[in-house]
Amino acid sequence: MAEISTSGLEELLSDMESIAEIPDAVLLEMLAAEAEVIAPAQAAEARAMGVHDTGKTATSITFDKKLKETKDGKAICVYPKGSRSDGSRRRVAEVAFVNEFGKEGQPARPFINTANARKGDEAVKAAAQVYDDFLKSKNL
Repeated sequence: MAEISTSGLEELLSDMESIAEIPDAVLLEMLAAEAEVIAPAQAAEARAMGVHDTGKTATSITFDKKLKETKDGKAICVYPKGSRSDGSRRRVAEVAFVNEFGKEGQPARPFINTANARKGDEAVKAAAQVYDDFLKSKNL
Protein backbone atom coordinates (compact mmCIF):
# COMPACT_ATOMS: atom_id res chain seq x y z
CA MET A 1 0.00 0.00 0.00
CA ALA A 2 1.26 3.54 -0.83
CA GLU A 3 2.14 5.95 1.95
CA ILE A 4 2.10 9.73 1.72
CA SER A 5 4.08 11.93 4.07
CA THR A 6 4.37 15.69 4.28
CA SER A 7 6.88 18.03 5.76
CA GLY A 8 5.95 21.59 6.76
CA LEU A 9 2.23 21.23 6.14
CA GLU A 10 1.34 22.21 9.72
CA GLU A 11 3.49 25.34 9.44
CA LEU A 12 1.86 26.29 6.14
CA LEU A 13 -1.62 25.81 7.58
CA SER A 14 -0.66 27.94 10.58
CA ASP A 15 0.64 30.69 8.28
CA MET A 16 -2.53 30.55 6.19
CA GLU A 17 -4.68 30.87 9.31
CA SER A 18 -2.66 33.86 10.50
CA ILE A 19 -3.36 35.75 7.27
CA ALA A 20 -6.97 34.64 6.88
CA GLU A 21 -7.99 37.79 8.73
CA ILE A 22 -5.78 40.80 8.13
CA PRO A 23 -4.56 42.17 11.48
CA ASP A 24 -5.83 45.66 12.32
CA ALA A 25 -2.30 47.08 12.29
CA VAL A 26 -1.75 45.85 8.71
CA LEU A 27 -5.20 47.03 7.63
CA LEU A 28 -4.52 50.48 9.09
CA GLU A 29 -1.17 50.59 7.29
CA MET A 30 -2.86 49.62 4.01
CA LEU A 31 -5.55 52.26 4.36
CA ALA A 32 -2.99 54.90 5.37
CA ALA A 33 -0.93 54.05 2.27
CA GLU A 34 -4.01 54.71 0.15
CA ALA A 35 -4.78 57.93 2.01
CA GLU A 36 -1.20 59.15 1.52
CA VAL A 37 -1.88 59.00 -2.22
CA ILE A 38 -5.44 60.37 -2.16
CA ALA A 39 -5.13 63.30 0.28
CA PRO A 40 -2.43 65.21 -1.63
CA ALA A 41 -4.20 64.42 -4.91
CA GLN A 42 -7.40 66.00 -3.60
CA ALA A 43 -5.46 69.08 -2.43
CA ALA A 44 -3.74 69.43 -5.80
CA GLU A 45 -7.03 68.98 -7.67
CA ALA A 46 -8.69 71.62 -5.45
CA ARG A 47 -5.98 74.11 -6.39
CA ALA A 48 -6.20 73.16 -10.07
CA MET A 49 -9.97 73.70 -10.09
CA GLY A 50 -9.70 77.09 -8.40
CA VAL A 51 -10.83 76.11 -4.91
CA HIS A 52 -8.50 78.60 -3.27
CA ASP A 53 -10.32 81.65 -1.92
CA THR A 54 -8.25 81.42 1.27
CA GLY A 55 -6.42 78.21 0.42
CA LYS A 56 -7.69 76.65 3.64
CA THR A 57 -9.71 73.89 1.95
CA ALA A 58 -6.78 72.42 0.03
CA THR A 59 -4.30 72.69 2.88
CA SER A 60 -6.70 71.19 5.42
CA ILE A 61 -7.18 67.83 3.65
CA THR A 62 -5.93 65.09 5.94
CA PHE A 63 -6.83 61.58 7.05
CA ASP A 64 -7.57 59.68 10.24
CA LYS A 65 -4.86 57.58 11.72
CA LYS A 66 -7.27 55.33 13.63
CA LEU A 67 -9.49 52.59 12.28
CA LYS A 68 -13.23 53.14 12.50
CA GLU A 69 -15.90 50.46 12.38
CA THR A 70 -18.47 51.11 9.67
CA LYS A 71 -21.42 49.08 8.45
CA ASP A 72 -19.19 47.91 5.59
CA GLY A 73 -16.14 47.04 7.69
CA LYS A 74 -13.18 49.04 8.90
CA ALA A 75 -12.15 52.36 7.39
CA ILE A 76 -10.28 55.59 7.79
CA CYS A 77 -11.51 58.92 6.40
CA VAL A 78 -9.82 61.46 4.12
CA TYR A 79 -11.42 64.86 4.70
CA PRO A 80 -10.89 68.62 5.06
CA LYS A 81 -10.30 69.21 8.77
CA GLY A 82 -10.93 72.32 10.82
CA SER A 83 -12.75 75.60 10.57
CA ARG A 84 -12.18 78.67 8.47
CA SER A 85 -10.10 81.35 10.11
CA ASP A 86 -12.10 84.25 8.69
CA GLY A 87 -14.34 84.54 11.74
CA SER A 88 -17.30 82.78 10.07
CA ARG A 89 -16.80 79.60 12.12
CA ARG A 90 -17.79 77.56 9.05
CA ARG A 91 -16.23 74.15 8.88
CA VAL A 92 -13.85 73.63 5.99
CA ALA A 93 -15.81 70.47 5.14
CA GLU A 94 -18.87 72.66 4.42
CA VAL A 95 -16.85 74.81 2.04
CA ALA A 96 -15.47 71.69 0.35
CA PHE A 97 -19.01 70.30 -0.03
CA VAL A 98 -20.25 73.45 -1.74
CA ASN A 99 -17.23 73.45 -4.04
CA GLU A 100 -17.65 69.74 -4.82
CA PHE A 101 -21.36 69.93 -5.68
CA GLY A 102 -21.92 73.63 -6.41
CA LYS A 103 -24.84 75.82 -5.48
CA GLU A 104 -27.10 78.29 -7.19
CA GLY A 105 -24.86 80.65 -9.11
CA GLN A 106 -21.72 78.56 -8.44
CA PRO A 107 -20.93 75.58 -10.63
CA ALA A 108 -19.61 72.38 -9.09
CA ARG A 109 -15.86 71.88 -8.91
CA PRO A 110 -15.70 68.16 -8.10
CA PHE A 111 -12.09 68.09 -6.91
CA ILE A 112 -12.66 65.18 -4.51
CA ASN A 113 -14.29 62.79 -6.99
CA THR A 114 -11.89 63.79 -9.76
CA ALA A 115 -8.81 63.18 -7.59
CA ASN A 116 -10.21 59.88 -6.30
CA ALA A 117 -10.86 58.65 -9.83
CA ARG A 118 -7.50 59.85 -11.11
CA LYS A 119 -5.43 58.35 -8.28
CA GLY A 120 -7.56 55.33 -7.33
CA ASP A 121 -5.39 52.75 -9.08
CA GLU A 122 -2.21 54.22 -7.58
CA ALA A 123 -3.79 54.14 -4.11
CA VAL A 124 -4.78 50.50 -4.50
CA LYS A 125 -1.23 49.65 -5.62
CA ALA A 126 0.15 51.32 -2.49
CA ALA A 127 -2.15 49.23 -0.28
CA ALA A 128 -1.31 46.08 -2.22
CA GLN A 129 2.39 46.71 -1.61
CA VAL A 130 1.76 46.90 2.14
CA TYR A 131 -0.20 43.64 2.00
CA ASP A 132 2.49 41.99 -0.11
CA ASP A 133 5.10 43.02 2.47
CA PHE A 134 2.91 41.49 5.18
CA LEU A 135 2.65 38.22 3.24
CA LYS A 136 6.41 38.14 2.69
CA SER A 137 6.93 38.59 6.43
CA LYS A 138 4.95 35.35 6.81
CA ASN A 139 7.11 33.66 4.16
CA LEU A 140 4.20 33.53 1.72
